[in-house]
Amino acid sequence: MRCIRFSAILLVLSGISFATNGDFLIGVGAVSRGMGGVGIATVTNADSTIFSNPALMTEYKRAVLSLGGTLFMPHTKGYANGSSATSNAKYFAIPSIGFIYPMSQKWFFGISAYGISGMGVDYRNTNVKCNPKSFGCYTNLQTMELAPSLAYKVNEKFSVGFRLDLAYGALDLGAGLSSDYSVGAQVGLSYKVAPTVTLGAVIKSPLKLNFARVGDFNGDGVLDDMTLEQPWVFGAGIGVTPAEKLKVTLELMYLPWNKGEGYKDFGWKEQWVFKVGGEYKVTDKLTLRAGYNYGKSPVKGSTFNTTNPLLEGAECMKIVGFPAIAEHHISLGAGYNLTQNVRLDISYMHAFENTVQSVVNGHLYKSKLSEDSVSIGLTWNF
Repeated sequence: MRCIRFSAILLVLSGISFATNGDFLIGVGAVSRGMGGVGIATVTNADSTIFSNPALMTEYKRAVLSLGGTLFMPHTKGYANGSSATSNAKYFAIPSIGFIYPMSQKWFFGISAYGISGMGVDYRNTNVKCNPKSFGCYTNLQTMELAPSLAYKVNEKFSVGFRLDLAYGALDLGAGLSSDYSVGAQVGLSYKVAPTVTLGAVIKSPLKLNFARVGDFNGDGVLDDMTLEQPWVFGAGIGVTPAEKLKVTLELMYLPWNKGEGYKDFGWKEQWVFKVGGEYKVTDKLTLRAGYNYGKSPVKGSTFNTTNPLLEGAECMKIVGFPAIAEHHISLGAGYNLTQNVRLDISYMHAFENTVQSVVNGHLYKSKLSEDSVSIGLTWNF
């Protein structure tokens, strides 16, 4: 039964390599994504601030609304059964919206909604498959979060923030759509060491989604359930303004994938993510941004022999079906003040190609993945 559960988990997860730090976005919104996904220790825009660290809402003096979207473009190629193919799941639109309102000099309210995962691997009608009876692998998972938030300014240096995560997920493995809801939370802190130096820290609770009757994993003719649990997230950073027009931010995150239900069953490793980003104000209207993001892939290949076909199929799904293996990301961005109260932001991110492979009973299973994305956002100050 453990082998069947292991294989089922991998089948489900083959559709959620939308995010590029394991199963997470590197950041939300054009400003954050233009700086490598930073946002724990620096103010970006409303949707990103609530997503990254709600304590930073206390930096807003006026109400602000941010609307954004990202066009995510993965380039995935799989190798199995002596054949190769390119996944037809190539374009994904990711929306985001955020609103922050200062209720007083001490209390701040925010609400945001954004996509946090939404990718499928589509090898249908190809020989890239892990089940000999299938016509190629197909999965599609979409997950959104609605995040009402509160922040309190303790004093001029120290602020705390709380975010409620109301998550909705929908999964289709070819047997019909299944959906579920989950509730989590995030706590954020910010502290100004000096007028030009800010420290930030966050802790995010797990999110567990149970998808009912998504697939017949053991061949008994009955559709089985599957549970996925995103793990705890721990993050910290420092934002520095070394010159009047320049801001630089360094951040570190710890993602214990090996503790989350589902992920730990198929051997994902813990992950440390390093982010660095900066922006330079060229003129009163134009701001340029750049960033770098690195997180070692939690998915590892292996070589072994087995007489259990379930184990070989599970390894195939792990490598070919779910290549969440992007590691090195670079990004560029720009912001332009259209008016005194309206700003347009754009960004581009590229994840360099990475490869993972396993050899089981002499059979090669391999995936190659690179990614591109373009983000755009509008921010209004009221």
